[in-house]
Amino acid sequence: MTSTASQERKALVSALRSVTAEAPTLCEGWSAQDLALHVVVRDSRPDLMVGQQLPLVGPRARRALQTLRDAGYEALVDRVAAGPPRYFPQSLEPVDVAMNTLEYYIHTEDVLRAQPGFQLSERRRISEELRKRIWQHASLTFFVMAARKQNRRITFFSPGYGATTRGPAAAPLMMVHGAPEELTLWASGRAAHAEADITEA
Repeated sequence: MTSTASQERKALVSALRSVTAEAPTLCEGWSAQDLALHVVVRDSRPDLMVGQQLPLVGPRARRALQTLRDAGYEALVDRVAAGPPRYFPQSLEPVDVAMNTLEYYIHTEDVLRAQPGFQLSERRRISEELRKRIWQHASLTFFVMAARKQNRRITFFSPGYGATTRGPAAAPLMMVHGAPEELTLWASGRAAHAEADITEA
């Protein structure tokens, strides 16, 4: 059975191939090509993410990034499709699922929902397996980070999946209702493009 991370990698590749290199994304300042480059670096050259900021190796890292970009959009998307090298930890399915299910889901939506004319009513439908995985992982990551960033106590409620509260006990309470994937987009800073209802306590 194909893992949720593998399914979402394929969805991301399909989304990237449906647009041009210059197409907008929900990642501020990033085109589709920028997003594809980010995924390739995260998959196979994580050293470049840090290296470009370091004084001694920064120029070399920036040249390596430019070489990847110069290969062209199609080549970058092909590398996204290929995934990480076999000797990388995330090539193992349990690690891939833990590291990449949310990453690929969010970035797929970053591409699709940023396109002109997109309507939430036309968003793609996801599997129940993926929805459960998103709820499980987001409860431990993005929901925690959203509460911390806003300095709020936030209850995330999703019918059929449950409720989880994150944030300082003494902080003002907020409730956010929606499907797990929509709550995840809201919590990851994409509130304007997510279908989530907010109730202030």
